[in-house]
Amino acid sequence: MSGQVLLAVAGNIGSGKTTLTRRLVERLGWVGLFESTDENPYLSDFYGDMPRWALPTQLRFLVTRVGHTRRVLDEGASAIQDRTCWEDADIFASNLHARGDMDGRDWETYGLLSKALLDDLRPPDLLVYLRRSPAGCRAQITRRGRVYEEAIPEAYLSDLGARYDAWFEGWSRSAKLLVNAEEYDFLHSDAHLDGLVAQISGALPQRLLPFG
Repeated sequence: MSGQVLLAVAGNIGSGKTTLTRRLVERLGWVGLFESTDENPYLSDFYGDMPRWALPTQLRFLVTRVGHTRRVLDEGASAIQDRTCWEDADIFASNLHARGDMDGRDWETYGLLSKALLDDLRPPDLLVYLRRSPAGCRAQITRRGRVYEEAIPEAYLSDLGARYDAWFEGWSRSAKLLVNAEEYDFLHSDAHLDGLVAQISGALPQRLLPFG
């Protein structure tokens, strides 16, 4: 559909991406594509025993996210994604394999399925990466008080943060924008949100209508 825009907000666990996505949805009136942890019945088991539950957890996230994205794109609506489909494969599953929490056989199976799902998926028109330090992510996680997240190891957040930096540096599927999340209070400050909206509008490809 002409004029359809797909914007994606990427970032580590606790980076603030869901909060920013919600505020942008409120501001723009676009569809929000949110990661629903409630839809993944493996998640609490995963944080208790990552090697046992890595494959089903990551596949559930990937299949659910790709399905939601395809549905909204088919409907022709402009949307904002809380995490892209590629982060599941390129960062989270890859990190689990590198840490030894997903063995080679499961990693190969995951790769076959993720390639089949992602090969023809439209990328976002703009990728916004919220960079926050592992300590800052941990503080955000503690504040939101999800019991199952208390078991997330600090080293796991650090590993993800390093992978996110490298992944964003190599991202070439679309335009991209780096945002230092610790410089913005987009939850409580309209002025900070206005500043981010202006940055995002300026970073969108020229063929797309700017927003305010």
